[in-house]
Amino acid sequence: MRFSRSEGRHRRRLSRIIPAAAAALALLTGGTLVATSYAGETGSEKVGKLQEGMTLAEPETAQEADAGVSTRIIGGTSTSASWMVQLFYDGYFYCGGTLVAPNKVLTAAHCLYDGSGNKLDWGTYGEVLAGTSVSGTVAGHGGTWVDVTRGWTHKSYSDATIQNDVAVLTLAKPLSYSTLEMAKPADSALYAPGTDATVYGWGMTSSTDPNSIASNLLKTTLPLNSDTDCTEYFNEAIGGGFVKDKMLCAGEPATGDDATAKTTCPGDSGGPLVVGNKIVGVVSWGIGIEGSKYCNVEGSYEVFSKVSTYHRDARPRVDDTDISRNGKADLFLRSDSAHGGKGYVKYSTGTGFGSRSQLSGSWSAYNLIIQADLNRDGYQDYVMRRSSDGAMYWRHRSASSSTFTDTKIASDWGTRKFNAVPGDVTGDRFPDLVSVTSGGTLYVYPGKGNGTFGTRVTGGTGYGAYNMLRGKGDFTNDGKSDLIVRGSGGKVYVLPGTGKASAPFGTAIHVRTWDNFNAYAAPGDVTGDGRPDFVVRSTAGNLYLYPGTGKATSEIFGTAVKIGSGYEQYNIFG
Repeated sequence: MRFSRSEGRHRRRLSRIIPAAAAALALLTGGTLVATSYAGETGSEKVGKLQEGMTLAEPETAQEADAGVSTRIIGGTSTSASWMVQLFYDGYFYCGGTLVAPNKVLTAAHCLYDGSGNKLDWGTYGEVLAGTSVSGTVAGHGGTWVDVTRGWTHKSYSDATIQNDVAVLTLAKPLSYSTLEMAKPADSALYAPGTDATVYGWGMTSSTDPNSIASNLLKTTLPLNSDTDCTEYFNEAIGGGFVKDKMLCAGEPATGDDATAKTTCPGDSGGPLVVGNKIVGVVSWGIGIEGSKYCNVEGSYEVFSKVSTYHRDARPRVDDTDISRNGKADLFLRSDSAHGGKGYVKYSTGTGFGSRSQLSGSWSAYNLIIQADLNRDGYQDYVMRRSSDGAMYWRHRSASSSTFTDTKIASDWGTRKFNAVPGDVTGDRFPDLVSVTSGGTLYVYPGKGNGTFGTRVTGGTGYGAYNMLRGKGDFTNDGKSDLIVRGSGGKVYVLPGTGKASAPFGTAIHVRTWDNFNAYAAPGDVTGDGRPDFVVRSTAGNLYLYPGTGKATSEIFGTAVKIGSGYEQYNIFG
C-alpha cells in the first residue's frame, strides 16, 4: 500500500477519499464513478486509505519510483513559482499550498484531515518545504524546511462532502519568498466564464499510474466554466456534489486520454488556481473511477474552492493579533500608574477574555501601545510611542530567541492625534501604519513586511473631526481594511477601506452612538468566526464586546455582550 522516494525521511503517498455525496454517482466502464479529493496520505495505516479495490505498488528503488514521470501535469509544463510550497505530514508529502503572507499558507481543508473525518495534528507533525520547484521526495531539491505551528480549517468544512474546503497553515517563522494575493469578494471579473486560469502542483502526471508523480512543479492552463455548466454536469448529469458560489469548476471536458487532456490529479490538492496574479481557487476534488482511473474521466471537470467566497474567513487567519496562537484575537492591556504600569494579556475564550497574564518587559514609558504583527512571523508585536519624546518603537520577537527587541521606527510623533495598524491598507498583503497629525491630515506608511515602511503617502484630510480612531481588519467584508472612528455627539462610523494608499478610506457609515464609553480597542477576530470585533469600556469600568457581522451597513456590529468589570484600572487598551 505504500511507495516512497528517498530524500531523507521525506516520502509521498496518495489517497483517494470518497465523500458521502458520491453515493449517488453513476457507474462507468465497470467501475464506480466517485468524487475524489486530491490529497496525499500520511504515514498512519488508518489515515488516508486508498479506495477499496485500488492498489499502490511499493517501488524497490528511488529510480523505479521515478519511472514514468512525465514533463506534463496531464497537459502541463515544468515551471517554478517562489510562492508555491509543499506540505509534509509526519514525513510524507501531502499537498501543495501557496504563501499568502511570509508565515501563512493557503491550502485545502481536506489536506488537514485523514479522510475519515479526523483532523490531523499539523502543529506537531506538519512542515512545509518552500523555495524550490523540485519535489521534496527526490534528491537535490534545495529549498527551506519550516515547521507548522497550527492549522486552521473553515468552521463549516465537511470531510464527507468536501464543502468549504479551505485552510490556512501558520508557519514557525516567516519566509523570504514572494507571496500571492487571495481574490477578494470584489474580484468578480476574475471569474468570468472562459477566462484562462493557471493551476500548479506536484501531483500525478498519469491518470492511471499512481507512481507517475511529478519530480518538478508543473502548471497547466484551464478555462473557467460557468456555474450553469458546472451545475448541469455535476448535479444533473452525475448526481450532485457541486455547490454554486462555494465552488467553481475549470477546464475543457476531460478527454480521458492523457495525451490530449489538461487536468489536475491526486497530489495536486491545496494548490492554487491563478488569474491575474491572484488565487481564485484552491484545488479541491474531481472525478475518478474506483479501481482503475484516478482522474481525467471522460467528460468531467475539476473542482476548486472559490477563494473570493472564503476571503472573509481566511483573512483574519493571515492578519491576526493572536498572542496565544489559537486562532482567536487576544487583548493587550496596560495598568495605570497607580497599579504599576504593567503590561498584561487577556486571552480570548471565543466569547470573551479569560484571566490576565502579565507580560515581561517595561511598559510604563509609553503612552500608546498598538497590537500588530508587522513582520508576519506569527508572533504578537507592538507599535509604541514613548511619552518623553514622542519616538515610535516596534517591539518584536527576536529571530534568534524568544526575547523581544525594541526598534525605533519614527521620531517626534508626540503631537500625532491618532496612530493605528489596521492591516493591509494598500492592497499589497503587508500590514501598514496610519497616522493622523494634529491638523487632521492622515498619512499612510506602507509596510514592507519586515517592520520597516516605505515613503509615506498623504491619505486625506479632515480626520481631526474625530475623537477616536481604531482599526484591525475588514469590518465590511469586501477584502479591504477599514477604520472605526467616533465624532461629535458620540456618533461612531466605519470608514470603509478602498485598497488605495492615496485615498484609503471611503464615505463614513454611521453604525452606533457611543457617549458612555471611554476606552476602545480593535484587537481583531476575538470570537474566531472570521469577522473582526470591537471592544469598549464604559465609564463604570465594564468591558463590552461588539461582535462583527461583516455587513457594510449600520448593522456592522451585533448586540453588545458584557464580558467583564473592573477595567477602570487600565489606561491603555490594544
